Amino acid sequence: MKTTKNRARKQLILISFLFVIFIMTIGLIYLGSTVFRSQLPFFQLIDSKDEDSVIVGPEPTPNEGVIDFETDPSVSLYMVLGSDYRPQSGFRTDVLLLIALDKSSGRMSFVSFPRDLWVTIPGYGEQRINVVMQTGGFQLLADTLQYNFGVYPTQYAMIDMEGFIDVIDVLGGISFETDSYTADACEKELDPDKWCEVGPGMVTLDSQWALWYVRARYNSSDFDRMRRTQEVVKAVIDKVVSPAGLLKIPDLTRIYDTEVESNINPDQIFVLSQAGLNFNSDQDIRRFTIGPEVVTSWTTPDGGAVLLPHIEAIQGILQEALNFESVP
Repeated sequence: MKTTKNRARKQLILISFLFVIFIMTIGLIYLGSTVFRSQLPFFQLIDSKDEDSVIVGPEPTPNEGVIDFETDPSVSLYMVLGSDYRPQSGFRTDVLLLIALDKSSGRMSFVSFPRDLWVTIPGYGEQRINVVMQTGGFQLLADTLQYNFGVYPTQYAMIDMEGFIDVIDVLGGISFETDSYTADACEKELDPDKWCEVGPGMVTLDSQWALWYVRARYNSSDFDRMRRTQEVVKAVIDKVVSPAGLLKIPDLTRIYDTEVESNINPDQIFVLSQAGLNFNSDQDIRRFTIGPEVVTSWTTPDGGAVLLPHIEAIQGILQEALNFESVP
């Protein structure tokens, strides 16, 4: 009986201690977000991003014959952009990934656009889609997507190669399953013969291998490159929303502040990461690409190899990607 009483007393002491710690934590969070908000780096980042955010304007009217998609209020549209920025030479966005997030179900759709897609840029004429950001920033990219395809993303994040490497390093590499075999030329640091191979099956990549994997293009096509990019983005999401990944939020926040151009507030990323604890990417992410079946290869008068979009077919892909009601 005495042993039982001692055990009950210890449990009561432990519960009381945990309750006090909980109350103290709540108090510190409150003080940090109010009284000491201006002195804490995390809230400084949130507030600075609020001041610097790109607020997109009203939706422009789509081109004649283009359906204007009206997304459900629970669906948010983001663009994830990969820049090939180099000093003195500017940049192009060779990764253009539309992510539709249905906040009511937690499901996502990925839609990849090829970098050589030939589009009408409002106010500038016809050009490849990967030059739009450099020409007029995210507002122009959103207008271009709306004008050509009837879809209007309002938030974006653009990262260059150095930032990509830092993200993978902080996460400690990524692992994912791939059904495809990828082989292409690579740097000697990755393989003495300058020939790298990955898959099929489960693969684990560090930052340098991950960068090679998403950029390899000499022995494959841009369409295959889009598949590989989606695999890597999915693997990054899986790692970030894992319990171990959540511990990396402070480091990822630092990278976001210094190496990512975006109008997504950091506190939204934190909330999404917390919600991701119940996230199953195999079930909750649907992947689409603007592939060879919905474009036609064409050579411009200047000799450039580009892809002409089949608007109706592409809009069919977008309509499926944006419709979450039919997803079981």
